[in-house]
Amino acid sequence: MCAPRRRSPAGNARSTHTLDVSALVDMSEISDISSGMPTDDVFLALSHPVRRRLLELLSEGPVTAGDLASRFELSRPAVTEHLQVLRRAGLVRDETAGRHRHYHLVAEPLADVEQWLHPFERFWRGRLRTLATLLEEDPVPDTDTAKIAVDQFIAAPAEKVWRSLTEPELLARWWAAGDIAPVVGHRFHLDMREWGSIPCEVTVAEPPNRFVYTFNGTWTLDWRLVPEGTGTRLFLEHSGFDLDNPQDRFALENMGPGWRDQVIPRLAEFVSTLPE
Repeated sequence: MCAPRRRSPAGNARSTHTLDVSALVDMSEISDISSGMPTDDVFLALSHPVRRRLLELLSEGPVTAGDLASRFELSRPAVTEHLQVLRRAGLVRDETAGRHRHYHLVAEPLADVEQWLHPFERFWRGRLRTLATLLEEDPVPDTDTAKIAVDQFIAAPAEKVWRSLTEPELLARWWAAGDIAPVVGHRFHLDMREWGSIPCEVTVAEPPNRFVYTFNGTWTLDWRLVPEGTGTRLFLEHSGFDLDNPQDRFALENMGPGWRDQVIPRLAEFVSTLPE
């Protein structure tokens, strides 16, 4: 969910405070790249979380203004205004196809930002070296486990997605039959066909935001639902794969694409068919 846009005060007043970077960076490095420094418009465009999210969405391909607006709890004119800021900064371009206007990402100015930031890398690299030293002194136990993470936007409210995850008759229509119920401590089985009947137990049930249960005794499925515009951002974390177990390693390699390319898209399509 994106925060509501705040209107800036009238005019383009700028802060009078300045930052003396001479104490932080060798100025010769800055002067070497000053000619390639991104314009203020680019930094202004990147300063707002809505505009950064718009760029992320456009990185997946051209999108119409209407489709972009549906991803935010903002009016369409407000989203269009953000798109115009990005267009003036040279980060997006638009083209008309029939009755629709499609927006495209223009990534070249972002490369300029990366180049401009390069002299500052040594500061965070130094902090990473410090972190690595601390971890060597007090290492985190290695559990030799791995997980699958999936992120999917679903064009439906969280309540519909929640029902599809927790009601047996709906779950069976897009994934697996079973006596599932959103009650902590509830034990049930899912019919995974060639995998057999899989025992599960609910560990977290927070409608309509989070649903967690064990799966086959060693794995865990953690479903999180986050409202986004008029739809829902679904996050699935399938964890507990034992990398020392050949069967688990095989499952990890094959179930990841299955979740991302088949099962979760099928859920998104199914939810869209449910009545209000």
